[in-house]
Amino acid sequence: MPLWKRLSPEEVLRRQQEQQLALESQRALEAGGLPLKARARLGEEMEAGHPLFTSDLSANELLLARELGYRPLSQVMGSSIYQVGWQYTRQYTWNTQAMEMDVLSRAHQHAATLALNRLEQEARLLEAHGVIGVRFTRRSYEWGSNLLEYTAIGTAIKLPNMPATAHPFLSDLSGQEFWTLLQAGYYPAGVVTGYCSYYVALGSNLTRQIQGWWSGGINQEIQPFTQGLYAARHLAMTRASEMARRQQALGIVGMHIENDRRVSEYETDNPSGKYMDLYVHFAVLGTSIISVKKEHLIPSPRAGLTFTDLRAGRSGRTQELSFRG
Repeated sequence: MPLWKRLSPEEVLRRQQEQQLALESQRALEAGGLPLKARARLGEEMEAGHPLFTSDLSANELLLARELGYRPLSQVMGSSIYQVGWQYTRQYTWNTQAMEMDVLSRAHQHAATLALNRLEQEARLLEAHGVIGVRFTRRSYEWGSNLLEYTAIGTAIKLPNMPATAHPFLSDLSGQEFWTLLQAGYYPAGVVTGYCSYYVALGSNLTRQIQGWWSGGINQEIQPFTQGLYAARHLAMTRASEMARRQQALGIVGMHIENDRRVSEYETDNPSGKYMDLYVHFAVLGTSIISVKKEHLIPSPRAGLTFTDLRAGRSGRTQELSFRG
């Protein structure tokens, strides 16, 4: 638009409304809520009565959910892009030093919590009873080493003619696993997470012994690194268990474990020294469950045989053929 062309009053009003909408969305996100456009979209779906549902369920998962009486409403999402603050580490030490990188641990835990809370908020706006098939992903950026993103996507489901709950359940179980869980008398309580970033500085004293001429050619365990890995696992599992206890759950099923490790080796000239550091990031994710029946009827497993058809089918994909007794 030419610089000399003045905006019409309608255009000025429209831009002011957009700025106000962006400001209110920012305030909502700062409070851990949803952007206004997301709330408006979900409100439109509710007013329309869900004439067309969206879902990331497979055909089998959809049919099993329908067999239990649940109706899919919409695909829901929760996300958080988070900036990680500065983390102090004790490098260039003489003796071994180990510590949790609590700034990183809290960043992962908070970002994951924000994403899951927003997923639950979308389900609540749809008056859903729960969300199944939650896919939870973590992503980092090459152009921003101090940025991380957590995104949770799942399918909101509802039991017809039943009042909505204050807190819809979240479950990363598949449709088949959800069906089996309910058949056995259990019910998902929520998705639990636990994160721990841990750091071990081996120290120049022990590094020199490990890499020295008299021991460099023998097998030996680097015990501080092993201890660091166990410490990270313990802290992550403890935080996931604490979430499950707050949900009054009996246990956690379908647990996924992510264990990233990196060893850093470096030297200094003045004074001369060799160093080895270990960075560990331990993450756990699972579905906590509660009991809804005193006597559980667990379906007996049925024998099955699966063949893989190697002939290219539609879109060049192969398919599995299953036969059950």
